[in-house]
Amino acid sequence: MKLSLFSVRWGWLLVLGFLFLAVPGESVAPFDAFIVARDAETAFRNFMEFWAYDQHWRMWEMGNEASRIAWKQNEFTDRMRRSGINPAAGKQVEEIRVYPESEYQAEIFVRFSLENHLLRRIRPFTMTVPTVVQEGRWRFQLGDFLQLLDSSYWQ
Repeated sequence: MKLSLFSVRWGWLLVLGFLFLAVPGESVAPFDAFIVARDAETAFRNFMEFWAYDQHWRMWEMGNEASRIAWKQNEFTDRMRRSGINPAAGKQVEEIRVYPESEYQAEIFVRFSLENHLLRRIRPFTMTVPTVVQEGRWRFQLGDFLQLLDSSYWQ
């Protein structure tokens, strides 16, 4: 029996088709959204508590890798300290909702108030904070918080 070139091509296409079906695509691994949400929320509340008690070096330690490269620890802590801005007493976290995206990533919607001690003003803020697990800990983009020190927010 003689095989034609046409049938050989179709045979290979069929074999390749089955191989592609057998290789799993980018499937999302199952994760426990409750645990992710709980852990990310706890980390965020700790971050805000460190800010409230002027433990800026601990905030820096909770920064993601890119943040810690962008700002040296002393630069970050000096800027935070000089700003005179802290979470307002009793209003560190007024509302929080965590939206897990994976075992290692979540978006945190949060409402809180900050107090500018230099201007004697309290201002509410609402923001979405992306957070990721790096080196086994939930970490934040420090620039998201440094921008809250900008004078344009306080006029």
